[in-house]
Amino acid sequence: MTAPSAQPFEAPSTTAKRLLAQRFLREPLLHFLLLAMALFALQAIAGGDEKEIIVVDAATQKYLFKQEEDLRLSPLNSEEKQAIIKNYIEEEILVREAAARGFTDSSRIRTLLLQNMKFFIGSELREPSDQDLREYFEANKAEFTSPPSIDLNHVMYINAKSVPVQIFDILNEADDPSQLGDLDPRLGYTIRFLDQRRLIGLFGTDTARSLLAVQKGDLDWRGPFEAPDGSAHFLRVANHTPPRTPQFEEAKDWISTHWSASNSRDRIDASLNEMRENYVVDIQPLESDADG
Repeated sequence: MTAPSAQPFEAPSTTAKRLLAQRFLREPLLHFLLLAMALFALQAIAGGDEKEIIVVDAATQKYLFKQEEDLRLSPLNSEEKQAIIKNYIEEEILVREAAARGFTDSSRIRTLLLQNMKFFIGSELREPSDQDLREYFEANKAEFTSPPSIDLNHVMYINAKSVPVQIFDILNEADDPSQLGDLDPRLGYTIRFLDQRRLIGLFGTDTARSLLAVQKGDLDWRGPFEAPDGSAHFLRVANHTPPRTPQFEEAKDWISTHWSASNSRDRIDASLNEMRENYVVDIQPLESDADG
């Protein structure tokens, strides 16, 4: 029996191709796939140019400026204000980048997010040599010079109404302030090494300004300085400590910490330059700027 001969393959005709294409184009699944592809393409195009907006409004600027001016006890100049705004923007970028990288699982607190992000960027720093630290110390001695400070004698009455009428005579004659009646000893009767920022943190700007103006040799008691909780404070400047720069050996650990922070800052600045490409910053004018 003779085997049937193989039939040669015949390519479909032009008409057949056209009919096949028309049938294929009528398929609902194809329409869905084409539409989905178009949407993804549009999203990719639009998403690639979309940037987050960081708004630094007038209220935020005023708050930041006042906070720093209260700590300095002096007004800020324009360069200092620009530096504060720049620092705020950098922190905002780092916080958002930290959230984008998943650091929110460890903490939702802004300060810790910043620490996490800065550590993540600067974690590959090498250990500094003694020569590195000595060179850094010599070039940045001002960073390691302690600010001027004062020591205070301090008496605190829990209730301002319980302060004796002749309090200043009593204070000047007393050898032991703890025997003066209804006192609160939590801050102690002597507070040492209070620089300007610590003074403001403890007693506020007005009291700090008054105490910093006291001249050496003036041992008069001052007060009462009434706190928001109703307590009354009487203070005397017992000692003035001038600025002091430590020797290298006694400050070596401190210098190492500053060196690491400085070098981490260089890495952070480089990373921030890349991160800024993802953001649009809108610094709104203050009222005084707008009027000018």
